[in-house]
Amino acid sequence: MPQQLQGLGGVTGMSELFNSFVQTVRLFMRDHPQLNRLVKGEEHSDRMIAWAIMDFLSDFASTPPNLGYFSLEDLFAKHYQAFALRGTVVALLQSLSMLQTRNNLQFSDGGIQVAVSDKTPQLQSVWRDLQAKYEQEKVQKKVALNIEQIMGGVGVHSDYFFVNGWFGL
Repeated sequence: MPQQLQGLGGVTGMSELFNSFVQTVRLFMRDHPQLNRLVKGEEHSDRMIAWAIMDFLSDFASTPPNLGYFSLEDLFAKHYQAFALRGTVVALLQSLSMLQTRNNLQFSDGGIQVAVSDKTPQLQSVWRDLQAKYEQEKVQKKVALNIEQIMGGVGVHSDYFFVNGWFGL
């Protein structure tokens, strides 16, 4: 398959899982040269996606309660792939909307108005929706991880286990 259809080879020095997640983010964002009509090539480089992953991991680690640092591998082991994807995309869209805002240009001369397409409101709408879901999920995951660490990874049966748990023995 040609290089342009596969995406780039990834960020050097990173794990196979990390590089594969970079491509997963690219697939989710549908950021491929053949799909970008207004942008030549890809809108986000592999390095930019890697930055967004690191930004997501930093945000997750710094949100109270402080449970330590979780690598991408740690989160995948807990089946938090969709959560990691959402957090990474939020970081990418925030960065992209800042770029769009900074490069917005409206010009008028002699009754002729020219404006570079401003996608900022649309981007902000999308990332706000994703961020709201991400923030809610982040709190839930932190609470669950906090409880898991407190209990040493071992659960406790509810009182209903003792009432209903022995039927059929």
